[in-house]
Amino acid sequence: MFVVQAVMLNNYFKTGFRNLLRNRTHFFVNITGLVVGFSAFLLIFLVLAYEKSFDTFHANKEHIYRVVRVNNQGGYSATASFPLAAALRAELPQVERSAAIYGDRDVQVIVTGAAGETVKKFKEPIGVFFAEPQFFSMFDFSIIAGNPANVLSETNTAVLTKAIATKYFGSWQQAMGKVLKVYNQPIRVTGIINDPPSNTDFPLGVVISHTTIKALVGKNIESWVELWDDHYCFVQLRSNVTEARMNALLPAFLSKYVAPADAGYELTLQPLKEIHFDKRFDNFNHRVFSTALITALSLIGIFLLIIACVNFINLSTANAVNRSREVGVRKALGSNRQQLIAQFFGETGITCFIAIVVAVIVAVICIPFINRLLEIKMPLNLLISPAIIGFILCTWLVVTLLAGFYPALVLSGFNPISVLKNRVSAEKAKGITLRRGLVILQFVIAQVLIIATLVVVSQLNYFSNADMGFNKEAVINAGFPQDSASQAKLALVRNLLMQEPGIQAVSFSAFAPVGSASWATDLRLGTNNTGKADLIVNMKPADTGYFNIYKLQLVAGRTYFASDTAREFIVNESLAKKLGFSNPQDAIGKLIAAPASRHPWPIVGVVKDYHISSLRDPVGEVAMTTLKGSYRMTNIKIAPGKTRVAIAAIEKIWNKVFPDYAFEYNFVDDTVAAYYKQEDQLSQLFKIFAGLAIFISCLGLYGLVSFMAARRKKEIGIRKVLGASAGNIVLLLSREFTILITIAFLVAAPVAWYCMQQWLQQYTFRIDLGVGFFIITLLSSVLIAWLTVGHSALKAALANPVKSLRTE
Repeated sequence: MFVVQAVMLNNYFKTGFRNLLRNRTHFFVNITGLVVGFSAFLLIFLVLAYEKSFDTFHANKEHIYRVVRVNNQGGYSATASFPLAAALRAELPQVERSAAIYGDRDVQVIVTGAAGETVKKFKEPIGVFFAEPQFFSMFDFSIIAGNPANVLSETNTAVLTKAIATKYFGSWQQAMGKVLKVYNQPIRVTGIINDPPSNTDFPLGVVISHTTIKALVGKNIESWVELWDDHYCFVQLRSNVTEARMNALLPAFLSKYVAPADAGYELTLQPLKEIHFDKRFDNFNHRVFSTALITALSLIGIFLLIIACVNFINLSTANAVNRSREVGVRKALGSNRQQLIAQFFGETGITCFIAIVVAVIVAVICIPFINRLLEIKMPLNLLISPAIIGFILCTWLVVTLLAGFYPALVLSGFNPISVLKNRVSAEKAKGITLRRGLVILQFVIAQVLIIATLVVVSQLNYFSNADMGFNKEAVINAGFPQDSASQAKLALVRNLLMQEPGIQAVSFSAFAPVGSASWATDLRLGTNNTGKADLIVNMKPADTGYFNIYKLQLVAGRTYFASDTAREFIVNESLAKKLGFSNPQDAIGKLIAAPASRHPWPIVGVVKDYHISSLRDPVGEVAMTTLKGSYRMTNIKIAPGKTRVAIAAIEKIWNKVFPDYAFEYNFVDDTVAAYYKQEDQLSQLFKIFAGLAIFISCLGLYGLVSFMAARRKKEIGIRKVLGASAGNIVLLLSREFTILITIAFLVAAPVAWYCMQQWLQQYTFRIDLGVGFFIITLLSSVLIAWLTVGHSALKAALANPVKSLRTE
């Protein structure tokens, strides 16, 4: 019995291969649709699998949390005050471990020789961290050189990754004990760790002891009210302590140091596994892959696969008429329906298997492109992981069953007498209703994707062209050392820069108007003598030239004096309103102070609101003052057409004044554009997926028009004999598809409107979802359909009517 079944199975596969090779055009079109659907589905699944793997390699991942701040006005921040981690460790026994870690940006690292001379200098955009020694006990970044118990226990010590150590010293084995200079402070290498994997939100490179921050800053940083961006606190709870139990303890804990009602925030825990996906809070990579995006991409992948299956069904049933006599002969020779179903499932399985093998090859080719587009490092070996292989096999099986079921039923259900008398078309014409429905389904999905693409691109264009409230054109930012010796050279730098013909203006500040770096601090009114804060603001120290370069508009008062001793404030309109002054003029002369300050200072000016972050967020409250010791950035306005000459001149001056500092710069408009990188990536993905959906749907249209042309072959012949022109025949066949696409649009439009309205809600500043998006989608869909249908319709219209009528 087993031998007989094996022989029959072998016969099914042989017959299946012969039929596929005999109908090469049909096979090629079917394979193309399935390959496109499989490839898109597989690539989307690989991206999601990679993103969902972030920081899952830590053994204690289920017990590690980040302590975050939730503002009473609905704001969210992951920044933590400096003493928080130590206080949690000391006071709450529920905390097994805690660690503070600060991620710095654009840090100058100097490799020194035996006599302290500069050997090499590097500018690290990211990767320089300051962490407490407990960090390596909580997270699984394996230490391969040095004592794991105390690698960061001393001030001015650091741990390097293998890659960074090799870059600095030629070999990581030679790095131990060597000395670096960071912010002009000597840092001794006491440990080496393996390079972190790409799927982590801790892009470690140089990890310096946390106590070094105090040595660098030169003042007491143990303040509960002063916050630095990217200074986080992580806790590892004991195995018997739940997140809810710990959250219940935090209000009482915080009230010992800061009254939540006055400070305006509460502490809560964020699980480590949510950091990569929670867009309310930032992370060290400054890249959040939101759960909404995961859902959207998952649905797109499933829908593309459905379109491919629908396309296969339409093409297979359209070809049924051509195979009806084969079925009739097989039935007449004794084949039963079960055997025919098995044969047709075998053909579908072979087609799907070939398609999925080709799709895997396409995925391997496309992974580097996807990595560049999304700026990720998805490894190729992800494809050979057992989970992915199992997923591919399950996908093959499910698609074989879904795509093969209906065609197998149709083909195996032919009556042998009818097919041998050539009456199969009339008998099976009722199947056209389902096929029409499938085409409608295809175009519903395609049109939803087209509308989504148009909306995402329009929102991105709005971001690019929106008024940020300050001048961002032809302004570059260049950092400089923050040590006192460098600060003393700023006047010289200004004079040298202003002598260059390509430079129009120069200013020094702690931050640009917009950017990921900021200084959040608590603020109180001068009449508040409690020492507790009234609100949290963004402090942006800058000199007086800052207002001219960025064209910040004063709506009341004046700019502050250049002096760093007679301190004055300028606030934005939002802060003035938050302080209770609806009229900006009323704020002039009022006193405000940071809690750490002994004396309040007057507000001398109010500037028009400008955006300090992306247009996703509302305008924040900003306070500005002179604070020369905090300056770290030069703002330089470049004359039109002089960019290249000016940059060369700036670099020459930097090399002269700051010889040990690696000159790097960035344009402010590039900083703004970087905020919308994910939207840009999303728009590119939607363009690709919408194009694929249209392509596969058009293959489905081709299948249906082929079926209809074959089914109505005699009708077309009679019409031509009675005088119908080729144009009349093309119109006859095209009209029905226009109706189908219009019906699809009536379903797709409200679905797309709802989905995109929900997507736009995440942005404080957004476009209106106008009727133009929908009109463009309908017209483009109809035009594409006409072009697709026109070829097959014209071929049917030009066919010789004698051939179609000779059997009558």
